[in-house]
Amino acid sequence: MRLAGAALALAALGLAGCASVPPPDALLSGVALTRQRVSLPGDSVFEAALLQWPGGGAPPVVLARQRIDDAGSPPYALALPYRQAAVTPGLRHEVRASVLQGDGLILHSPEDVVVLLDPALRRVDVLLAAVATAQAQAAVALQQTWWRLVDIAGGGPLVGLPAAQAQPAHLLLHGAEARVTGSGGCNRFGGQYRLQGQSLRFFGLSATLRLCLDGGSSEAGFFERLPQVVSYWQKDRRLELRGSDGKALLTFEAQEDGVPPFAPRPDAFRR
Repeated sequence: MRLAGAALALAALGLAGCASVPPPDALLSGVALTRQRVSLPGDSVFEAALLQWPGGGAPPVVLARQRIDDAGSPPYALALPYRQAAVTPGLRHEVRASVLQGDGLILHSPEDVVVLLDPALRRVDVLLAAVATAQAQAAVALQQTWWRLVDIAGGGPLVGLPAAQAQPAHLLLHGAEARVTGSGGCNRFGGQYRLQGQSLRFFGLSATLRLCLDGGSSEAGFFERLPQVVSYWQKDRRLELRGSDGKALLTFEAQEDGVPPFAPRPDAFRR
């Protein structure tokens, strides 16, 4: 197992250098591993994050991040320092982990890894699995990521501001139950999805019936195109949902609050 050592970058500790930000006073530890033994290049990069989900469809707040450069093959030692005061009781907390090679994903944690941040339960093991070809140039995983809608293709309306008391247009693919939730910028929606390789389809979609006059103008175009999606493609922090002709119907960007993502390594190979 690769230990943290000098190659371990801990974003939460980096924030401790600012006088206005108290240092972390708690640590979530564990192991990230695969079901079967895999051999990866020595310059592979392991990353992990501790997420707090505010509820109400809002994007997650990252409480801590970890990066191990030149991590090699799994397993990896998980070490996420955070501030206990930043933890809101009653909210959902998860750990997300991934392994990158160059500028793309090769392993990720496809299942919901829920953690209890009780002082006696600060340990979790994370299972990693290979990603699909469509994620080979991605910086974040398809599932467990809050995807904000930024473009509707085919002459669709511009993505504007959400209505009052509504979240921006977005979607979230939950890993455990193959369930999708999100907002059109006015109404919240939910349903199921089927993911197989590069193929992605949505079904059983339903939405609330709120009338919005002050925003959410792109909602109809968003909801109309979701059932037409047959595949997806990712690059960096962007996601395209594509139709039967292979062209993008909807484009999203990954969004998170809290501790910002790590900067790409200077020596990363850019496609």
